[in-house]
Amino acid sequence: MKHPNAKLFDKLYAAFKSGNYNTMLSHCDEKVTFQIAGQSKLAGKYDRMNFESGLGVKLKELSGGTFTTEIHDVMAGDLHAMVLMTNKVTRAGKTLEYRSVHVWRIQNGKPLAGYEYPRDMYQFDLIWS
Repeated sequence: MKHPNAKLFDKLYAAFKSGNYNTMLSHCDEKVTFQIAGQSKLAGKYDRMNFESGLGVKLKELSGGTFTTEIHDVMAGDLHAMVLMTNKVTRAGKTLEYRSVHVWRIQNGKPLAGYEYPRDMYQFDLIWS
């Protein structure tokens, strides 16, 4: 049987994939943050105030609206969750893809802090620079 927090992240990522960031954030703690490491234009720390205007806008602009994500697996317990995915961007007719894992800390039944860990950080930075 699927853990209740895995079901929560299924809903959260369904909203993210559809670009409905308000619904996505409604599943999270009020103080939620999401961090992306590296040197790319996506790198930084995002919260409720700048998630859509920061990360959402950057994903759309830098990908020319072609960013997609495919969720492979969601694993969750009471305190943490991991989401395994493949992301794709199309530029000049060529599809670029990278694999990544999002690791989340859960507090009081809600996502509080998330971190992106690309499999290949150099590739990630090149795609988003």
